[in-house]
Amino acid sequence: MNQKFKIMKSIITTGIFILLSVFTFGQIQKQNMLQEIKCTPPQFTGIKKVVPEKSNFQTIDDYLRKNVTYPTEDAEDCIQGTEVVRFIVTPSGNVTDFMVVNSVSNNIDNMVIRTLRNTNGMWKPGTNDDKPEAMEKEVTLVFKLGELSNFEFNYLAKKYYAKGNEMFFTKSSPRKALKYFDKGIVLLPNDKALLVQRGLARYQIGNKDGALRDWNRVKTLGGFESKEYLENIGNLKGYAELNRILGN
Repeated sequence: MNQKFKIMKSIITTGIFILLSVFTFGQIQKQNMLQEIKCTPPQFTGIKKVVPEKSNFQTIDDYLRKNVTYPTEDAEDCIQGTEVVRFIVTPSGNVTDFMVVNSVSNNIDNMVIRTLRNTNGMWKPGTNDDKPEAMEKEVTLVFKLGELSNFEFNYLAKKYYAKGNEMFFTKSSPRKALKYFDKGIVLLPNDKALLVQRGLARYQIGNKDGALRDWNRVKTLGGFESKEYLENIGNLKGYAELNRILGN
């Protein structure tokens, strides 16, 4: 029994799990001391041209779960990971300006974006002070084969993190370290330790823009808790910018 047959049998018998969660990043204006500004995020309705004040329609999670499928080619090649896509919900309830924050594969990128495009007109736009305003949304989809658990994703990501640190600190090889950090982040794109380390590796090889994207992502997620760790890397190239971004 060849490997591809085993994989396809696993897919058929155990199913493919796509887990979803949604994050909203609203553009919040500075508050006037004399007047509180009410900000509401975009709301997915699931029905075109319907913008209800209140609704019990399906969520964007439900919609993606029903309409996104695992690309056969990726399943056969055992490509797994966590896809993160950010986009804008316009005041007219359409979606635009897609950006892949974390890519599992080109096939998955295209499928998720294509599915999201089909939600044009299915959104109640976000508002600032009751006025419709363009706002960002972010969706996260976990593509796993068979019965692979979240624990196993975490376990593999930790192994990549440890190996990347070995390459970075012990072997002084940021390029090799970057390959391991990339593998870990494909699985856990919101892991702040991995993002900090990948940023350092990127900075070391001259990819400053990539490093700043990683560190700003950490800031968006809520900062980096380990101040002691940051103090211990004070002699590394890029430390000053990392410290400035995270505000420690």
